[in-house]
Amino acid sequence: MNPFEKPTNPSHWLKHYDVKRFEKSGQNTLELLTHYLKLSHSQELEFVLPSDDPNSRLELWRKEMSQGSDELNGLIRNDLMPRVLERSNHLHDPRYAGHQVAVPLPELAWISAASALINNGMAIDEMGPASSPMEEAVMRSIAQFMGLGDDASGILCHGGTLANLTALLAARQCQSESDEWSKGTSESYAVLVSEQAHYCVDRAVRVMGWGEQGTIHVPVDRQHRIRPEALDDAFTKAERKGLKVLSVVGSACTTSSGAFDDLNALADFAQSKDLWFHVDGAHAAAQIFSKRHANALHGLHRADSVAMDFHKMLGVPALCTGLFYRRSQDAYSAFSQRADYLYEQGEQDEWWNLSKRTFECTKRMLSVAVFGIWEQHGPRLWESLVDQLVGNAQIFAANVEKRPGWQLFGAPQSNIVCFRSTIWDNSLLRRLMLERGPHYIVKTEFNGETWLRCTFQNPFTTEEISTSILTRLEALGAEWESLQNSAQ
Repeated sequence: MNPFEKPTNPSHWLKHYDVKRFEKSGQNTLELLTHYLKLSHSQELEFVLPSDDPNSRLELWRKEMSQGSDELNGLIRNDLMPRVLERSNHLHDPRYAGHQVAVPLPELAWISAASALINNGMAIDEMGPASSPMEEAVMRSIAQFMGLGDDASGILCHGGTLANLTALLAARQCQSESDEWSKGTSESYAVLVSEQAHYCVDRAVRVMGWGEQGTIHVPVDRQHRIRPEALDDAFTKAERKGLKVLSVVGSACTTSSGAFDDLNALADFAQSKDLWFHVDGAHAAAQIFSKRHANALHGLHRADSVAMDFHKMLGVPALCTGLFYRRSQDAYSAFSQRADYLYEQGEQDEWWNLSKRTFECTKRMLSVAVFGIWEQHGPRLWESLVDQLVGNAQIFAANVEKRPGWQLFGAPQSNIVCFRSTIWDNSLLRRLMLERGPHYIVKTEFNGETWLRCTFQNPFTTEEISTSILTRLEALGAEWESLQNSAQ
């Protein structure tokens, strides 16, 4: 092809950069999303989560995709977003009490849109001239607010799984006697972690090549907290197997039940054994912003590293996770390599080149939303949001305790509540709720026993709405029981 030959049909792409077209589509989208937000708040939707099975939903999208038009008037079909909204999980509905995903502060949608349009990748300084220093400034400020010290800092990344992996990579490099990043793993390493910890810790261990044996699960008590007295035994058993323990990981809190490990006890143990102390606070390290609920995090300031999701309890759209280090220089240990086409100073520490501290090269402009909230409100907005969410959980738990036929797993310290019916099959109740609505809840298992689980993510979930979860479950159980009796 002649390099100076014009591309075929430039009209296929040219008009999609038109400013007037962008303005019109933006106005239409604004109207659509505003209507959706009002509809979600009104609780007029039949289901929080549409109940169709995955295969039928896949077939529907396949069918619609095959009916595409050759018309090039618009970038996407006008009815695409209405279909997406209709078929999605409606987090802004106050009846949502499902998984740990933030109900985003609506105004942040405009920051996400602006960031998508600007599209500054942030791998190196010249690709993120605004967002890179914003990230450094806000992460240093928040790290110090968390009590990690004057030298503390951190980075933002896409999700808690990536943050925990990065923290353990830094731990390996800092704790091992050889240069593991350059020379490869020379020993059989291991991490001590709760048997109720999130699976991503075990996944990180396996990604680093330590295998199944690299995750040493420490026994927990009835409330799913690490038994501090069991740490020594777990450590000794690991050494007898020829494993070198590098780190102890505390959960704040566990995903399944919302349990907080005793972080001070874990910090004491880590200090006594010269181990890296990491806190997986993806879900509830956010409670550090609340005077009322930060007590569950006593000892957090002693951690070498802390993961905290801004996209769980803090109203920020997913994914946006902070990884904080007590010693800012430790952040450079996880990834230490040359890339002369990117970096001008080779191995030297350069905070402005973020890819020296993150697994990702290109990443979204994650700092803009976090910086904007922190600059304008400090901890106040997040404190009030955390207080509301945890308060909602505590009110619901109190109603479970006083209602006949229900059992509470434990008093919630966060916004997670596990409970079960002592009358009906709990798996059945969860399935009936999904099929018939309108609420959305999930379930978990402890010792082979099914428990229902609510995570109160929506600040508009009133006591009346949360109580209606129990009322609806009771009605579904009674209806099913009646049908079974009449069939006999």
